[in-house]
Amino acid sequence: MAKKGALGGKSKGGKTKKKSWTKVKVKDKLNNAVFLDQKQYDRCAKEVPKILMITRSILSEKFKINGAVSRALIKDLASKGLIRRVGDHTASFDLYSGIQAKSALEKAAEEAAALEAKQKK
Repeated sequence: MAKKGALGGKSKGGKTKKKSWTKVKVKDKLNNAVFLDQKQYDRCAKEVPKILMITRSILSEKFKINGAVSRALIKDLASKGLIRRVGDHTASFDLYSGIQAKSALEKAAEEAAALEAKQKK
């Protein structure tokens, strides 16, 4: 009899709704350029050497270009000497730094020197 009571009893809670999976947010597809025209190349060549940390993904996001294009751009700028390698590299991840890039400490030192020069005048 104890068996019948344990199996016979149904749950007394309210009906539960089934979980709906239709509320998932859809990410928009990126529409990045697959080639560089001369105007955009000149803009990249001017701005990239000022960036402290340069990777393929950073160039892709900043200039809205394809990953393969950003890889080719990195190789081209490195061969021209506008950017330099940082540390060891693998085929999947390359880290570069711009020649004209300044770290936060260097910027702070320059600002302090400029402030002192103003106060001396």
